[in-house]
Amino acid sequence: MDRKSSSSFYRILLILLLIVCAVLVTVIVMSRRGAQLPEPVTPTPERPVETETGTKTVTLYFGAPDGSGLVEVNREMPVPSDPSALLAGVMRELASGPSGKVVAVLPSGTQVRSAYISGSDAYVDFSSELKSGFSGGSTEEYLLIASIVRTVAENFPDISRVQILVEGKTVDSLGGHYEITEPLPVGEWE
Repeated sequence: MDRKSSSSFYRILLILLLIVCAVLVTVIVMSRRGAQLPEPVTPTPERPVETETGTKTVTLYFGAPDGSGLVEVNREMPVPSDPSALLAGVMRELASGPSGKVVAVLPSGTQVRSAYISGSDAYVDFSSELKSGFSGGSTEEYLLIASIVRTVAENFPDISRVQILVEGKTVDSLGGHYEITEPLPVGEWE
């Protein structure tokens, strides 16, 4: 190797050595800086707290003992501050069945999965038992639907339509006699 080549070789080696040192210093500084910084916290949305604002007398519609129609039954229940939570509570009271001489119109085992209000429409989502447990004819189906719609309308005067859902989906009918794919106008079920 001649003197010129040897000098170039050492320069390149020196430059590479400086680059490696710079990279190591950068890595060390960044790792120490990162260790000192707290982990970023992703905020989680808070669930609204269900606060009760007292009790309220609600009106539920159950079947008349002779099967001739619906009968009003009043019940006291806690009132949550959220209207959708109140709707769900009223529907759960209806699903829990009657006490006394009136007759349940919702099939046994029917549960309220959820309920919410959007504008002037109420949406009530029932478990599959609402449809699978129904075994009546057109009169019983009418009373079942009317019980739900009237209970909503009586307790929520600003609601003009009620959508009945089963397992989160619209269904054609509960028993084959009345179509319920669209929200039901309250006035048609009074």
